[in-house]
Amino acid sequence: MAGVNSLGIGSGVLTSDLLDKLREADNASIIKPLENKVTLANQKDDAYALLSTLMTTFKSSTSALDGDTLYLARAVTGNTDAVTVKAEAGSNVQSFNITNVSKAEKDVWNSLAFASTSTAMTDLGAGTFSVSIGTDTFDIAYTAASSLDDIKNSINELAGTKMTASVLQVGDASYELVITADDVNQAITFSDSNVAGDPLAKSLISTLGLDEQDLTDPLNPVFTHNIQVAKSATFNYNGIEITRSTNEISDLIVGVTISLNQNQAAEDNATINIAQNNTSISSEISLFVNGYNSLMTNLNDMTRSDRESGSVGIFNGESFVKSISRTITDMITQLDSNRNSLVDFGIDIDRDGVMSLDNDVFANKFVTDPQGMELFFSGNSETDGVFTKLNAQMDNYMGYNKLMANFSDQLTTAKDNLVEQYDRQKAMLDDRYAIMAKKFSAYDVMISRLNTQFSSMQMMIDAQANTKNN
Repeated sequence: MAGVNSLGIGSGVLTSDLLDKLREADNASIIKPLENKVTLANQKDDAYALLSTLMTTFKSSTSALDGDTLYLARAVTGNTDAVTVKAEAGSNVQSFNITNVSKAEKDVWNSLAFASTSTAMTDLGAGTFSVSIGTDTFDIAYTAASSLDDIKNSINELAGTKMTASVLQVGDASYELVITADDVNQAITFSDSNVAGDPLAKSLISTLGLDEQDLTDPLNPVFTHNIQVAKSATFNYNGIEITRSTNEISDLIVGVTISLNQNQAAEDNATINIAQNNTSISSEISLFVNGYNSLMTNLNDMTRSDRESGSVGIFNGESFVKSISRTITDMITQLDSNRNSLVDFGIDIDRDGVMSLDNDVFANKFVTDPQGMELFFSGNSETDGVFTKLNAQMDNYMGYNKLMANFSDQLTTAKDNLVEQYDRQKAMLDDRYAIMAKKFSAYDVMISRLNTQFSSMQMMIDAQANTKNN
């Protein structure tokens, strides 16, 4: 029996501490490796999200450099205070001169000065004051109780869609009625319903600053204070005199709007140049270079394998990811049928794989041969440009059911399998140790009983031995 005791058999031996140690050993050999794999799968998800963002950014540049929109953009130089020109995308590249600008003007009239805006002008009598512009005539009724404000309000209420009446304070107690046409080159005329020679008509004419051109015809009196005469715009376009009824001319050159801002001095000259917008193209090229370098740097980090340091990229074993940088770089460095390459346009890749842009080379190439640059970059109906091919490859990578999406599905499936395996193994261990805990408890009770029985037997043996010795 002493031998049994020496093996550690007895109550209290099969403890929870023993179970924990056994569980820890199983976790280390079964669960921990699966946890590490799930953690790696989550890291791959994060790395894929970064890669997808970089690929999307890079594709936006290849798409812009391949499309027509970038090359159809126009830049305008030569605008002055008198003349502003805007050119729509795709308008013809051209130059022209604009001189002798005389703006179209609105018709503006004002009355004599009055001491008050709200006092009744009793000399007016009663009648109808008519204001005409274009084909429209508006009848303004007045009475001896009407004030300057009343006439202003009546004009705005009835003729407000064509003209604007206002009261201008020109002195401490001096006010004038001002009527302005809403559109340029629209003359305003006035008349009164009172008969010629009627004192009330004369009063109205005198009070409002009208002149009796022909008192035998009551419909001819007009404002004498025509402070700005309605007129059309005139200017010289490449020496040809042009007349328009507006200061915004969009029907002279297709896709071009000429705005006349102020009258031009006789010696002034606006030389307008409409050219391809090299700034937008240069900016997109810079974005392309930066996008390429960011993408390649991260691809190298994701797929590296440094044997000396033991550093391994997250996608080191993924042949698809490794192929991306090789495919893109090969397409960028290729020559076209005329032996041209991006190097000819100032875009180069050094021995470390870093792309750079020589702005001077690019600018010179753009100035000397913009059509050749556009052909090499985006091609035409007969040939594909370098960015046409590159954008097609990026289309193959990105989008629904494309290479990147398929790779993402593979990562998701692999992680789901690992998580399922982890959950299954953990559940099996939970069940195993739940059963073991019950068995340990039962065995411990049995051993405890055996130890109790053994103790009773030992006491009997000891008592018998003592009897014999006595």
